[in-house]
Amino acid sequence: MEETFLRHTAGAFIYSENPIALAEWYQRHLGVNYKLSEVGAACFASFFYPDKSEENKASFAWSIIKSKYRTKTDDEAYIVKCKVGDLKKMEAHLASLNVMIEEKKTHPKGHSAWIKDPEGNLVELWEEAPTK
Repeated sequence: MEETFLRHTAGAFIYSENPIALAEWYQRHLGVNYKLSEVGAACFASFFYPDKSEENKASFAWSIIKSKYRTKTDDEAYIVKCKVGDLKKMEAHLASLNVMIEEKKTHPKGHSAWIKDPEGNLVELWEEAPTK
């Protein structure tokens, strides 16, 4: 297949019984600044980055949506993966907020640590290994 249809990942959607409370947790613990949707059913944050194939910046939307809009999936069928600049500092920050690190791994491409948000969603924190 020569044509590429997928240009970039456009977003992650977390379903919650209380989107505002969960968004506040992500803001306090991971520094994600949210906006509330006009109808109040979702909290969202946009991350912009350059896209070589577009004149404008591409964006990634991170949304927390009221559970009644949830599609049928296995509860452990996904993970939210966040790239961080300094995993040790992030771990220290989370420890100060009593957030338990579920697991840690080091591999040639970087370091990972996993946490769970208050609703049990798994979040991977990933720090890329320095390039040589």
